[in-house]
Amino acid sequence: MKIIFAGTPSFSSFHLGLLINSHYEVPVVLTQPDRKSGRGKKVAPSSVKLLAEKNEIPVLQPLNLGPKEEGLENIKKIEPDLMLVVAYGTILNKEVLNLPKYGCINVHASILPRWRGAAPIERSIINGDKKGGISFMKMNEGLDTGPVLKSFDCEISVDETSETLEKKYLSLSKDNLIGFLDNFFKNEVKEHKQNESMATYADKIDKNETKIKWDLEEAEFIERKVRAFYPKYGAFSFLGDIRIKILKSELSSCPVKLNPGEVFISDISDLFVGCKNSSTLKIKELQAEGKNPTIASEFVKGNKDKILNLKKFH
Repeated sequence: MKIIFAGTPSFSSFHLGLLINSHYEVPVVLTQPDRKSGRGKKVAPSSVKLLAEKNEIPVLQPLNLGPKEEGLENIKKIEPDLMLVVAYGTILNKEVLNLPKYGCINVHASILPRWRGAAPIERSIINGDKKGGISFMKMNEGLDTGPVLKSFDCEISVDETSETLEKKYLSLSKDNLIGFLDNFFKNEVKEHKQNESMATYADKIDKNETKIKWDLEEAEFIERKVRAFYPKYGAFSFLGDIRIKILKSELSSCPVKLNPGEVFISDISDLFVGCKNSSTLKIKELQAEGKNPTIASEFVKGNKDKILNLKKFH
């Protein structure tokens, strides 16, 4: 069986690796064009492209897969049995969806129809979900609206970050993807139509969301936001003119009542910040711009006078 793979980030390349190490043939890989990334904004290939080239698999990087695109013609010549799509970053049109013999299957990082869209992992943590998982879905022209072929769930723990939850999802795929494909090609997998009334949408993360709004957000929500945006984005605030990422935090009572953004330093250098509705967040780990991550107590020791002078995050 010939399976074309389409994906872009490291979450995708893990799945490509599973295919490469299986009995399936991967004749070509689709991924997004090389783009600028990182602090230096250097043009860099995707994780999927790097893995494909390492395994000497041809790579196509079309801007889109319209009828006149050369990439589409190249795919037609291969006569693929299936296309496996994992966080590709481009919506596929009807012609592409119908091109493989068995259609296109998407690996989506949620239990559909919950959290359709671009950022299911982050949204599930921000929302305080107790359960998550992955769905293998038969693709149609909608946004994650196709019938679900199989789902595998797992617990979302109270201290889950996007990093740890992604690892759980990758483990689910490692244990189940190839076996699922085997059953799919044997016609032993049933389609299940999604319940539209239960659908929720995981909108793409906007940079403005990563800024902590002490006066508008309660401590519980900020704590979930810190975990959801770690490590890819980083929830941040300002102490004077210093931009600071909050890397780890916890809900905690404070010896004194704090206004939103107001800071309190305990006798043992614990760092507390006031939030909406008199709730309080304890900062455990942070990173000042241009500096290495540090535990809060060490940051306090090196910046105590500045903190006490400024008195609050903003």
